[in-house]
Amino acid sequence: MKINATLQKLVVEFLGATLFLIALFGSIGHSLAVPELAIAATYGLAILITQAISGGHLNPIVSLYFYSRKELSLNLFLLYVLAQVGGAVLGALIGLQLWGKSVVALSVGNAPSPAVLIGEWVATGGLVFIYGFLTSTKRANLIPFAAAAWIFSAASFTQSGAQANPAVSIALMLNGQGLTVSGWIIIAQVVGLMSGTIGFMVFTAKPAKAAKSLKAKAKTTTAK
Repeated sequence: MKINATLQKLVVEFLGATLFLIALFGSIGHSLAVPELAIAATYGLAILITQAISGGHLNPIVSLYFYSRKELSLNLFLLYVLAQVGGAVLGALIGLQLWGKSVVALSVGNAPSPAVLIGEWVATGGLVFIYGFLTSTKRANLIPFAAAAWIFSAASFTQSGAQANPAVSIALMLNGQGLTVSGWIIIAQVVGLMSGTIGFMVFTAKPAKAAKSLKAKAKTTTAK
């Protein structure tokens, strides 16, 4: 079977996001002992099976990062976002149906607490750092495992459950998360993107050679 390369990437991103959100909504719809484990395991699996084709983004923030690096064109970035959000909404609907739950009417809601926003900033920044650091150090094959481990951890220590993904934040409005909450959380995620990018740039920066500095200092001393 042959398929257009761009279309294949979009379908893969759509289905990967769908799979992830089925697990997320299925987990929050049932009283699992450790829902973070099911969510993180499915997330890692979804990245693993999509990475070789689409890059395994499954997240508009991750796609925005690669767009900023000029590894995605603007058109492809926008199509990725549409596929990711569409897949997330479909996954949310399926996940709700797994436990016979209905879509909750859209509400405006109130602004989230600073603690929630800080949690999203940290969770998203860490996720972007993982993608950026492992990609730049040629260890992208570890992203599925590292990202899953991070989401499991961050979901356990943040009040928001480490959404770290605008597609997830949008889909959660089907389960009662207010429009205002999702809007503020997405802003915090964008700030996390910038912080995570700065972080991995520091980690991968090449330190100035001390030898050159010493030579320059010696020349200055000689000249005096």
